[in-house]
Amino acid sequence: MAKESYRHINHLMPPKGWLNDPNGTCFFKGTYHIFFQYSPDWKERGWGHYTSKDLLNWKYEGMPIHPDTKRDLSGAYSGCCFTDDGKMEIFYTGNVKKPGDFDYINEGREHNVIYIESNDGVNFSQKKVLMENKDYPSDMSCHVRDPKVYKKNGKYYMLLGARTKDSKAALLSYVSDDKMHWELNKKYIPLSDMGYMLECPDYFEIDNKYVLSLCPQGPKNQEFRLQNMYHSGYFLFDEDVFSLADEKIDETVMMDNLKEWDYGFDFYAPQVFKTEDGRHIIVGWAGVPDAPYHNEKARNEGFENSLTLLRNIKTVGDKLYTYPIKEYEKLREESVDCKKEGGLVDSYSFDCEITFEDNTKNAKVSLNDDLILSFEDGVFCAKFNNESGAGRSARKMKLNELKHLRLFMDKSILEVYVNLGENVMTMRYYPESKDGINVKVSDALNTKIWKVRKSICAN
Repeated sequence: MAKESYRHINHLMPPKGWLNDPNGTCFFKGTYHIFFQYSPDWKERGWGHYTSKDLLNWKYEGMPIHPDTKRDLSGAYSGCCFTDDGKMEIFYTGNVKKPGDFDYINEGREHNVIYIESNDGVNFSQKKVLMENKDYPSDMSCHVRDPKVYKKNGKYYMLLGARTKDSKAALLSYVSDDKMHWELNKKYIPLSDMGYMLECPDYFEIDNKYVLSLCPQGPKNQEFRLQNMYHSGYFLFDEDVFSLADEKIDETVMMDNLKEWDYGFDFYAPQVFKTEDGRHIIVGWAGVPDAPYHNEKARNEGFENSLTLLRNIKTVGDKLYTYPIKEYEKLREESVDCKKEGGLVDSYSFDCEITFEDNTKNAKVSLNDDLILSFEDGVFCAKFNNESGAGRSARKMKLNELKHLRLFMDKSILEVYVNLGENVMTMRYYPESKDGINVKVSDALNTKIWKVRKSICAN
């Protein structure tokens, strides 16, 4: 086979340039919308936009939000869509970095909550500033961002991630009767060490549980968790978090209780939305800010990042499992001729499922001997042996047992689903072999591999 492009064929990515956080994910008037942080020329970010009718075939709609006013001139940063009242209402952070000798933490920066609306999800109103620095508590730094708006008991609530002036992580909750005028409902600064910043908050209910999703910046790395530069995880509550006293929240919100959404090298800033049929779907940025590894081979083709696959969320005990939505199975084409020990795929794109024997103590999956996935002594590990990881080395996690693996490979991104979504590892992977990818498996009961077709992503 000829050497393949590293551009993905089933992960949402822009035509060119830089992508990061998913924004404004929603279902509105028969159409799914996924916006994302986008900079075509690696400059100040606006919002890119994809739409779909079926969660599988997506159309790129361009950039509806540009950093083109004095209140967002340094970037139209992350935010959300609120659709409960029949309109698409977008709340986002307008970032302004003032010229001068500032630290841009406690001075020299504006973070404005900006509002726009649309009746059709395509044409938007003029921008309106709802909140600015003076509206936040006086002990907050200039880092207050990423609004999440939801409705409960007839009131509207907005969550904002924040950093205090003395560099403690914080979360702000505001309340409103009309979505235009907001009053502080709760200022929450965790008692335990949650780092210096909480960003990209999300909040939703599923199966009578309240889920608070956060991205802490600053906590120390550990051997089997919190291994990236910044982190993405969630806390589960039996009650509405923001009706609780701080002391009650503190019983749950501590780093030891944070359950990570993904243990791989490349996952951050997820958002959750509901489908027309009531499923909760999570999608993240397949990247991490300020990571020590790189994507130079992708940049050589004029792009940097993508979003992850869309993942269905389900509760299993005190944990949330995430697994590719069923629609992706429609992408499967011809089966690859393989045994339980694996086989050669003459492509950089495939979907693979591996079932293991009961009580498997040790197992290994190798991709071209570039990347080794192993399970041994209760530890699951992903380890790169060469530069196919572009500076990525190893990630590992504790695992009681290994029953099933699903590998979704898409040109230069690999998502590994352990035990039907008990844990996930997302990573960029740049194979070089002109023969494709040789999948070698040990101690498996059964291995199936399918080539996958391209979904209709106009990129």
